[in-house]
Amino acid sequence: MTVHIINVFLENVSKPTLKTDLPRPQQRIERTEQLIYCNTLLLQDSLPLSSFEQDPTLDKAEVAWLVEIKNDPIEQDRLQWLANRMVEKFIQEGIKDSTKIAEIVALGPIFQQEPYRKLLSSLIKELDDSLLLNVDLLQGLVQLVQSSSPGYLVSDDLIKILGLLRIRLQGTHQQSTEHPYYLTLAISRVLDFMADHKIQGLDRILEQEPLSGVLSGLKGSTNPYLMYQACYAFQALQYVPNNETVLQAVLRHSRGVVEGVVKVTALGKLDLGPVLEGLGNLQEALGGIADVAGTVYEGASSLVESGQGVMASLKERYGTGQKRPWYAAIRAAYAFAQAGQLKDLNRLVCEAPCHRDPLFQWGVCQLLGEIAVDPLWSVASRQRAIELLGRLYKEDTDWGCDGSVKAWMLAIVDKLVSIDDRDVAASALILKQELASENTPMMQHPYPLRSRLLTPATSSILVTVQDVPYLEYELYKLRLQRLQEYDERAIYVLPQAKPSLLAKDDEMFPLLEKVLEFLGSDRQVMLILGDSGSGKSSFNRYLEHALWTEYKRGGPIPLFINLAAIDDPQHDLVSKQLQFHNFDEDQILELKLHRHLVLICDGYDESQQLVNLHRTNSFNQPDQWNTKMVISCRSQYLGPSYQDRFKPQSTDRYKPAPHGVFQEAVIAPFSKEQIEDYVEQYVPMEPRSWSTQEYIDKLTTIPNLMDLVRNPFLLLLALEALPDVIKGKQDLSTIKIVRVQLYDTFVNHWINVNMRRLQSNTLSKDDHNMLEMLEEAGFVAMGADYSMRLALSMFEKQNRKAVVQYVHLKDKSTWKAEFFGPDPEVRLLREASPLTRSGSFYQFLHRSMLEYFFSCTIVGPWKIEDDVDEFSYLQLLDPECPLFTRSLIAEQSVIQFLSERVQENSVFRLNLEDIITNSCRIATLATAAANAITILVRAGIAFHRHDFQGVRIPGADLSGGQFDSALFQEADLTGVDLGKAWLRKADFSNAQMEGVRFGELPYLQEEHRAWNCCYSLDGALLAVGLSSGGIALHDTETWREICVLEGHDDVAACLTFSPDGRRLASGSEDKAVRVWDCSSGDLLLTMEAHTDDVTAVAFSPCGEKIASASMDKTVQLWNSVTGEALFALLGHTNLVTCVKFTPDGRQLVTGGWDESIRIWDADTGSSEDVWELSHGPVRCLDISPGGRRIVSGHRDGGLRLWNTASGSAGPILRGHTSDVSNVMFSTNGQRIASASYDSTARLWDTSAGTLTSVFSNMTAIFHASLSSDGQHIASVDSSSEVRLWDVSSSGSRIEQHGHSLYVVAVAYLPTGQTILSGSADRTIRQWDARTGAAGSSEVVSAKVAHTIAFSPDFHQTAAGHIDGTMQLCDLRIGEIGPILEGHTDSVLGLTFSPCGQWVASASSDNTVRLWNLKNTEQGHVLANMDLKDFGRSSVTFSPTGLQVTAAGMDGTVNVYDVQTRRLLRTTALEGRVRAVAYSPNGQELAIGVEGFLFFWDLQSKEPDFGLEVSSSGVCSIVYSPCERWIACGNLDSTIQLCRRQSSDIDAWCHVATVEGSLDTVSDIAWNPVVPLEFATCGDDRAVRVWRILEGNDGDDVVSVDLVWGSNVGVLAAVGMRLDGVVGLGPINRRLLMQRGAVDGSLTFEGDESDTDPDDN
Repeated sequence: MTVHIINVFLENVSKPTLKTDLPRPQQRIERTEQLIYCNTLLLQDSLPLSSFEQDPTLDKAEVAWLVEIKNDPIEQDRLQWLANRMVEKFIQEGIKDSTKIAEIVALGPIFQQEPYRKLLSSLIKELDDSLLLNVDLLQGLVQLVQSSSPGYLVSDDLIKILGLLRIRLQGTHQQSTEHPYYLTLAISRVLDFMADHKIQGLDRILEQEPLSGVLSGLKGSTNPYLMYQACYAFQALQYVPNNETVLQAVLRHSRGVVEGVVKVTALGKLDLGPVLEGLGNLQEALGGIADVAGTVYEGASSLVESGQGVMASLKERYGTGQKRPWYAAIRAAYAFAQAGQLKDLNRLVCEAPCHRDPLFQWGVCQLLGEIAVDPLWSVASRQRAIELLGRLYKEDTDWGCDGSVKAWMLAIVDKLVSIDDRDVAASALILKQELASENTPMMQHPYPLRSRLLTPATSSILVTVQDVPYLEYELYKLRLQRLQEYDERAIYVLPQAKPSLLAKDDEMFPLLEKVLEFLGSDRQVMLILGDSGSGKSSFNRYLEHALWTEYKRGGPIPLFINLAAIDDPQHDLVSKQLQFHNFDEDQILELKLHRHLVLICDGYDESQQLVNLHRTNSFNQPDQWNTKMVISCRSQYLGPSYQDRFKPQSTDRYKPAPHGVFQEAVIAPFSKEQIEDYVEQYVPMEPRSWSTQEYIDKLTTIPNLMDLVRNPFLLLLALEALPDVIKGKQDLSTIKIVRVQLYDTFVNHWINVNMRRLQSNTLSKDDHNMLEMLEEAGFVAMGADYSMRLALSMFEKQNRKAVVQYVHLKDKSTWKAEFFGPDPEVRLLREASPLTRSGSFYQFLHRSMLEYFFSCTIVGPWKIEDDVDEFSYLQLLDPECPLFTRSLIAEQSVIQFLSERVQENSVFRLNLEDIITNSCRIATLATAAANAITILVRAGIAFHRHDFQGVRIPGADLSGGQFDSALFQEADLTGVDLGKAWLRKADFSNAQMEGVRFGELPYLQEEHRAWNCCYSLDGALLAVGLSSGGIALHDTETWREICVLEGHDDVAACLTFSPDGRRLASGSEDKAVRVWDCSSGDLLLTMEAHTDDVTAVAFSPCGEKIASASMDKTVQLWNSVTGEALFALLGHTNLVTCVKFTPDGRQLVTGGWDESIRIWDADTGSSEDVWELSHGPVRCLDISPGGRRIVSGHRDGGLRLWNTASGSAGPILRGHTSDVSNVMFSTNGQRIASASYDSTARLWDTSAGTLTSVFSNMTAIFHASLSSDGQHIASVDSSSEVRLWDVSSSGSRIEQHGHSLYVVAVAYLPTGQTILSGSADRTIRQWDARTGAAGSSEVVSAKVAHTIAFSPDFHQTAAGHIDGTMQLCDLRIGEIGPILEGHTDSVLGLTFSPCGQWVASASSDNTVRLWNLKNTEQGHVLANMDLKDFGRSSVTFSPTGLQVTAAGMDGTVNVYDVQTRRLLRTTALEGRVRAVAYSPNGQELAIGVEGFLFFWDLQSKEPDFGLEVSSSGVCSIVYSPCERWIACGNLDSTIQLCRRQSSDIDAWCHVATVEGSLDTVSDIAWNPVVPLEFATCGDDRAVRVWRILEGNDGDDVVSVDLVWGSNVGVLAAVGMRLDGVVGLGPINRRLLMQRGAVDGSLTFEGDESDTDPDDN
């Protein structure tokens, strides 16, 4: 067949796009078209910025605008926000006229998903609710569907719309044809969209067939437009996939038509050739099937040949349910038009296989009419559409066969004549006139030719929206300002953090992730703690920048608040900050009522706050600010109950704050990797003389510097200062650097650099002259003096506030003008000082800089030569300096700076000591003396045997100080803090001790081992269950024992008070439950039903019932008045360990070793729920006072929180390292107390899930009870003592420096200057043998080390484990080495041979093995002995290394030959041997047998001499290098000293007992260089150094002084003298007496409470 080609469109054009003038950033958008145009361009963000210029669809103006806007995220957000706000405004409008509908749906292509779906839902609802059909609303909905972006619509949306339109069509088709036409047109467009996008899910029965029926109902219409549109819709319906399979279609139609081979949605490439080919194949396929179907289908060609008109054709083929090729061809034509491919459209119209089909022609005419009427197209394209329409009419004979098509064409031309565009209308008029002679009848009343609603000339919604958001412009200005102020080039390393101050290092997490998680949660306050310089402020600024960067219109507003710069932040905090940013009152009110703020409050400590800012500002209360608060504070600023300063209040003033609204994090020091990251960023910042690696090498080589610079601010100072610090020094390993040195060098460097900057600047004549004078006077010294004076004024004039505001006209007559006025000298010094400025606000670079310069006013940098600026120190302190005029005790950072001055300047130390000494005669020196001794103690100065008689040091902080044998007679110690101090043998006779604090309470001494303890609900009584079966009752006000309740025949294992406190219930291993009268001590009831030990008892809230749990796997419920057994709860399959009533008394909760928690009905005993656990048996549990949560304790050391309503598991609280023996909620539910076999009791914050306090014991804690006021914890262990802990004591939170577990080995390096200690905590530590300063630590084992040995050259260690394995570690490279396997039980003893080749080990498997380290695969079994309770020192090599000796618990001592492994000699002693040691010459062996030392001359067969040295077992023995002394460590915590009187073996005598250690002394080492000095370690986790003092010639008196000891956080008071002390209360006196203090004045007259025997 010959195809007649009519070429009107000679080329493809750009697809039609709305274009207007492009606005400048932040310029007001005048018309909706502008907004659409701008956002349409921004949707091209898939292209990189550099690719815009290569995009051929963009002109130069568009490229330039995009480049500018792409770099302005604020403007991008504004443009999108305007569109989103227009949706909100449209939805709020009551009446939606046609212009508003057209305006809002025109935005469809640029919407984000959320506003798009909001608008879609709104339009659907409006259409559904309207009684009369709104045609504009209908077309707007369809237009919105057509403009959907991928993923915005789901099949359910379209099916819902189709259903709505079908129902509407059913109700209107019997009326006028106008509404049915628009509804049918809408259905067509929706079906087109579904077909184009392969939307599935159309149910054949529920949706497809009903719609087909409605469309078939239009068959009888005489309106050709409606008939065509209905036919078109019917065809579109056939192309929409339904949920019917191919087989089901075949069964339904007998013979169905296969799906077409080409889909319109496959036209993504819009290649004309494949489209024509596909349409041809489709026609052939459908034609072939038609031949088979016969009566079902007639081909398009037969239709044309028969000359049937469109109306007849429609009626004949209507509703056949078959696909037609003309529909696919029309969809292809629309696709070409939408892509701007008008040339291809032209060819498709002429060459389509179905181009003779009248229905195809009808559709093409409609498309050309839509192009001609649409102003988005160019005038030329619109005119050519009219031209093509006319030429088809006149020239294509196939288009003239059907009269209805020509009538339709004339109707379209007639419609175009009346449009507004004159040029297009003129073209249409000419064509109309040309065709008028054809005499073709014109169809009447054609419907509007429009494919979309035209955007109205007025933009009413946009105008309204733009009039409202002036506030948003202010926010964007603030955002832009804050983003510009943030220096993205600054060095920044994201910090790690821990959940609490006491959390372990392995609990760290990225801080930013945790804060972002907080911001997405329901919590209200997050506290960020950290040391000074840890990076809190830097993180806060980084967080603000990150939040502003991600800010979206209407989203949470980040507001950074420097609390120190706010006047009275307790009230109107947010308003004051917003006023600072120039927001007016109306804007602030708008933000308060309608917006959510993220408050980033920096420097709680710097603002000197003591109140809860969240509460005083009423945040998150009704009609108040809706906020989340991130607030930072220095850790040192806070006391033990610090969380109350930050926790939010309840919205109901009569209810406590809800749980889970507070969270905290503690910034961790930098890791090595973070330090390296920081240095890598630092080096390229400006030209440096060193590379990154050179900086790292120096940080690593200089002793202790790597630990110091784990603080970010100190790292910066170190990097700046290092070149000057090491100048001229060759051996970096001998350099000692402390923090204050870094500040000194940094300040010197800073001022010098800024002086040179001023010299290079162009200065006025006055400024230049002043600069020369300052240089002559010493610029650095003058600059330092300026900063010191400023710091002093800030402390004195504004109470330490870190920010100064200076406005000249207002402040020119105040003290501030001296530092910030316009005077040239002031200005030049200010510009050279380490200050920052923000507007009228000034502050030092860092808070610590303020404290540094303040400390320098006491002692600091000074010029000493005219021509050189350098630092020196005053020989005498200025009596007007702050040391004398104010208490510095609370200024911990200042104290730290001054304590470091002490370490580097002996003159300053002498000054301080003189002040303390002179205070005894000059009363006005009391403040200075208290400051001085606090500084010296913080400097680590030990005051052993120091004379403090009569000194005045009231309020001094001596916590952790060492005062062995110090003299404090008649000293004024009023209010002094002596917590954790070493006061062994210190003499406090007649001292003033009123208000002295020790941080601990005296323990309660019971006659029998304490097993359990319990406070009454009112806190007035403490009950203690004893191993004897008795129960001791104590009055908590006086801590006197009231009585002992006797009745149980076995251990009183569990206790509980009745709610009114009048009765006590107890359960025992005698299987009985007893009830006691607390006032009389009478036994009220004995209840027996259990068949095994009672493990737990609980009163019901009403007090009328008692529940008891037992090892017999049952829970019994009793009547607490009559003792009647009510019923038993059966269900647990193993012993039941715990039972509690819920607060309402309706339920019981039990837990047991069957790894379950069970809920029971307390009235019926029926089981209500069972929670099966996966993390082991339940050791204990408790229920919160509100009944909403349960906490359970487990064998793995974890505490698990549970939601009682759902049974769902909450967070696990990690901290304990062994079985949790007891848990309980505080009475207010805000805390949880727990006890564990790991020897600690702990307090947890329930809202944050963090650890707040740790109380360390020496042995496993079996039970602990928290008092009702939350101030005290009572705990019991394996002893007869009940420990009482002061929860409010700062000591509960003190971080101990040293080992965290018992120390098993100690040794001197050959120089005698360094000590090594090895601990079960898997580490070895270095200590300065002279001062006790802690050095580096090294992990030497992968497991807990039960014993550790050092090789003779100290290159290796060997660690023995409880599982029988051993592990070597190479200390030279810090690498943990191989595992030695052979023993089958715990390794108890290890020793290296003198040559270092051999290791001997002894184990609880009763074997001694010898290992050759050249071949560690197998250790030779040397002996089988009784070693079950073996001592760590019971295996040892001889000094020559040729022999090895091992001793057993049965008294056997064997000596073996190392080479042959042959037994050389043996002896048997009576008693257990825990230690053996060779004399240095190898001729003598000392053996510890029980409390005796036996000496064996190895030339004889048996030990020759025995000496009693202790009442308990000897567990370590060491000879001195000179062989004159032996030191023995003992199980009773003492050290016994023996001295040889002559060379005879029986010339040994016991000369001294050294007390002071707090637990077993496990190892001793003699100093190889310093005579008479030895070090000890033991199970109290401490390392100590002692020195022996001998009497004069012929004097046998020997004394031993402590040189230093590592602080283990325990008060030591053995031998402390209290004779005649004044003001010491009975509680503290009792505490000291328990710790071994001596008071010879108890019979003196005085306070009766002090002489009561119950208190001593």
